Amino acid sequence: MNLKNLKQLTCWMILLSAAPVAQALDSDRQQPLKIVADTAVIDEKDGTALYTGNVVLTQGTLRIAADSLKIRTENGKVDIVMAEGDPALFSQVPEPNQAEVIAKAKNIDYMVRDQKLLLKRKASIVQGENIFRGEEIVYEIQSQRLQALGQTQDHQPGDIKGRVEMILPSAAEPAPQTAPAPAPTEKAIPAS
Repeated sequence: MNLKNLKQLTCWMILLSAAPVAQALDSDRQQPLKIVADTAVIDEKDGTALYTGNVVLTQGTLRIAADSLKIRTENGKVDIVMAEGDPALFSQVPEPNQAEVIAKAKNIDYMVRDQKLLLKRKASIVQGENIFRGEEIVYEIQSQRLQALGQTQDHQPGDIKGRVEMILPSAAEPAPQTAPAPAPTEKAIPAS
């Protein structure tokens, strides 16, 4: 990497770390943004950066892991982060004392300004025991609102494959467990 590319990469890192990457935890925005990858191609004129090969982006509790990651900026601020993988992964703790949100899909578009995730192709979101699956999921991070779509092609009536699936834990409290009754004791018969 020559000196010019190193300067460009440093400029991008500064721009990315100044951008509001997550609305979830305020402390995430205060953390440094770090991207590691096998290769990086940065185009300042176009306002894009492309990272490929075992890409991992972290900032506080926010983590994106992908085979490739493209970042597009607008007016010097990160506008959209596009991740591709088999699958790509997005995870973040939405609020203190809440379970981490883990999103997976072959394509993940993170609209930074709108605080929205668009998961496409074999999409899933897991938070604690809650699981949502579909071909496409839109997740609004700030409001924690979710919309899932099933596969529209080759879907047969009654076929669960390709449909939206949601698994929620039981709301019923578990029945109290009772201790087993003591086994009857045998009385010793006196020998005569």
